[in-house]
This record gives sequence, C-alpha cells and structure tokens, in this order.
Amino acid sequence: MIVDNQRNTYRIWLNRLVMTIVFTLVIIVFIFLPWFDNPDSRLNKYYIIILIALIYIILNINNYLKRPYFVSYSDHGEMIVMRYYPLSLFTSRKHSIEIPKKQLVKFEVVEFLFGSQQKIILYQNFRKKVAKYPPISLSAVDKEDRERIIQSLSKYTTS
Repeated sequence: MIVDNQRNTYRIWLNRLVMTIVFTLVIIVFIFLPWFDNPDSRLNKYYIIILIALIYIILNINNYLKRPYFVSYSDHGEMIVMRYYPLSLFTSRKHSIEIPKKQLVKFEVVEFLFGSQQKIILYQNFRKKVAKYPPISLSAVDKEDRERIIQSLSKYTTS
C-alpha cells in the first residue's frame, strides 16, 4: 500500500500563497483609498489595517501549530518506508524512516493542538533495544489515509 498527501500539500501551499496575496492587496487598498479618511469617523483606516493584520497573524499561527508535513508511506516489500518533510519555507530537510517489517515494535498516535490533530511515533527493535523515531505530524493527511496507515502498521507490530 502506498499513501502520500502530495495533493494536500499543494493545496496548503496554494492557500498560503493566496492568503498572503489577498492580505497584501487589502492592506494596499485600505492605504490608498480615501473611504475611511473622514476625521469625524471613529473607525480609522489604520484600525482596520491592524485588525486585518491580527487576523492574518492568527491564521498563520494556527497553520504553524498544525505543523503540516508531506508524508509518503509504503509497506511494499520487506520494509516499511515513511518519508516526510515539513511544509515550511525555511526547512528543506527531508527525512526517511525505513523499518524492516519484522523489527517494528509498535507505533503510537498522539493527539496535539487541543485534540484536533495527530502525530504518529514509530518504534523499532535496533541492536536489542527499542528505538523511538521523532513524531510525524499527520495534520495534512486525509482522515481515510490516516486510517489506512494505522491499519497497515497494526498488521506489522509485534506487541
């Protein structure tokens, strides 16, 4: 079984791009149009710009806390392969976890961000010890694909 969320990652990048362009255009429109230049009005254009900027910042913080990752999962052959990297402008490191199916000990699905998102943690037998891999955020993976990954991993756990 092969699962990847490339389509979702494109959608996330496109949403971020559109949101930034719309934010910039709205700010420019409010700066140059004289709609709110009336000195008797309580609603100044700078208050509106600050409000829009706060909304933009809150949306970006929410997206940052979700930590969306590109995730590719495959269980073909003798190995379980999970490739992932964060969808961030400043992080270009790509990671890959390759575990022989016989060495997968267990996995955990951990909820974060007030229970609305999930991370998966894999454990492997390595040199007679249990090695724990870093958590991988599944926030950008569809719910059906998450369930497919969990069902597939459940088949290979030893405990």
